Amino acid sequence: GKSKRALLVTLGALALAGVATGGFFAWQAVSAQGPSTAATRPTPSQPPASAEAEAEAGPSADASGTSVLNTEETDPQKMSLSEAFPKKKVTAAGATFTRVKAHLETTCEKAATGAFADALDEHGCSRVLRATYVDGKRRYAVTTGIAVFPDKDAATAADQAKDLSSNVWFRPLPGPSDSGAERVHIAGGYAAGLVWGRYIVFSYATHADGRTPTAKEKTLPEVSGAFRDETSLVLERRVTND
Repeated sequence: GKSKRALLVTLGALALAGVATGGFFAWQAVSAQGPSTAATRPTPSQPPASAEAEAEAGPSADASGTSVLNTEETDPQKMSLSEAFPKKKVTAAGATFTRVKAHLETTCEKAATGAFADALDEHGCSRVLRATYVDGKRRYAVTTGIAVFPDKDAATAADQAKDLSSNVWFRPLPGPSDSGAERVHIAGGYAAGLVWGRYIVFSYATHADGRTPTAKEKTLPEVSGAFRDETSLVLERRVTND
């Protein structure tokens, strides 16, 4: 209904506001206590932040009806690549991006690194769906995706194992040769994501040529946040039955 859509629009705006803070990774968690935003770590070329800032705002997620996403029992449909990434082309930061690769990994730890990979396995991650997009001028490459867990507690616990300052997180998905996304898995970039029910939604935006972004970078945070929000629409459709 309209109230659910209004909440989701608010969440998207909140998350984008967090990621747009120059030089920082942004993260948003959606829980029964309401959405919270947190920013940690400047870009790889900058020293890590000394602390994580967190704020809570907004109505209860349960009140909005989004609690349907909290468990596999109330949300039993398996996530497919076609559901997760329905659009071949996505517009972000004033540019049109084309999907160059998509992959469904059922051994979740293969789609992540370090202790975070171990946490995905430990907390019952059943699949990680990733897709990589490149803009028409091949300036930017971004991997976005969704990790699926049995319930909200498992997703939240796994998320706590991430360490963005050490790149302990999801692995970006490199594209084919000459796609413009060959370096996405080795390039510095901006991460954005949210935990929503039993899902972790994530995105990682880079310069296609592999160079490390600076703390003054403006476009990559916008691209990463936009893809995170675009991928989150998959979950919105489940909530609203669209």
